[in-house]
Amino acid sequence: MSGSAKTYYPALTGVRALAAFAVFGFHHRHLHGLGASGAARALGAVLSEMHIGVSIFFTLSGYLITARYAGRRFGGAEWRHYLLHRVARIWPVYGALVLATFAASYATEGRAHPGGWARELLLSLTLLKGLAERWYLTGIAQAWSLTVEECFYLLAPLVFWLGGRYRPARAWPPLALGLAALGLAIYAAWPALGSPLFMLKATLFGRLPEFLLGAAFAWRAPRTDQRPSSRATVGGVVLLGLALGLLLAIQQFTGKVSLDTYPGVLANNLLLPLGTGWLLLGLATEPTRLAQLLGTPLLQHLGRASYCFYLLHLGVLPTALQPLLARWLPPAPALGVLFVLLVLAALALHRALEQPAYRWLLARFEPRQPATAAFPLSR
Repeated sequence: MSGSAKTYYPALTGVRALAAFAVFGFHHRHLHGLGASGAARALGAVLSEMHIGVSIFFTLSGYLITARYAGRRFGGAEWRHYLLHRVARIWPVYGALVLATFAASYATEGRAHPGGWARELLLSLTLLKGLAERWYLTGIAQAWSLTVEECFYLLAPLVFWLGGRYRPARAWPPLALGLAALGLAIYAAWPALGSPLFMLKATLFGRLPEFLLGAAFAWRAPRTDQRPSSRATVGGVVLLGLALGLLLAIQQFTGKVSLDTYPGVLANNLLLPLGTGWLLLGLATEPTRLAQLLGTPLLQHLGRASYCFYLLHLGVLPTALQPLLARWLPPAPALGVLFVLLVLAALALHRALEQPAYRWLLARFEPRQPATAAFPLSR
């Protein structure tokens, strides 16, 4: 797989939108206001597991980063090219929203802000906040996942080198196990960082398998000139359904959101991304109706703005909007209007800041001639 390989898949952009909307449902699950009927309780249970949107994001990142960069020589211009694209994609809109969030917090709480306003701002801007349980939900709470993403981006060149030298099936499972063992040792030595459960559910030490499974499906993706099929798409949907069913069963048995239990973390970090990986492979390589639906212009726009939506859906903007909407609307319609307003805000932010900032940074700083592939990948 070289730099000329196809790396834009319309259906996968649609998946990004659905994953972001799933996380919205998870974080706002207590506001649907449908009463205490059996159907309402079932909906609440399902929404309580829509944290799976984050797992889908992680597996999708592994798939797309591998499709684009695996096989390249990460040195000199290529390394700068890689880092620039990652920084330009994530940091401008994130940095702007962090500053806006802390400005609003400082205006209302000032120096009485718990934990120290300046310290939390620094931890947020550097994305170090996601490494400690005490800090990971400060600032833009959901941005803890960006710490996990950035850690994988830094580790990805090693992942690709090991996969090219020893093959993924031999090299990547020991890497995931070794990193988990290292994480357990670190968090046992410094318990102030957080519990072992926190390490497994909220840091790369525990969540690397999600990226690696996405990378594995991209690494050995079948040629697109093979006979049309829908096996991967169907298999992925079935596996995802089974994984969600298992998470719901764990929730019912424990009385907790599944990700707050060790069995739930195991299912979320291993079984769920297996289904996601199969589905992503199918959507990228199989001409199915689902792929066509996810590739429609509407979902393309929503998918491109999904990062902005993810950063906006919890925090200053919804906190300001919810009381206003609650004055005029019942809970369920208010939640629907909030969703629409956040979507519109995300589309505007993507167009006004995320997209132009990304293009400007690439035009200003991108190296002219990235290096070529260093090794071929199995096809």
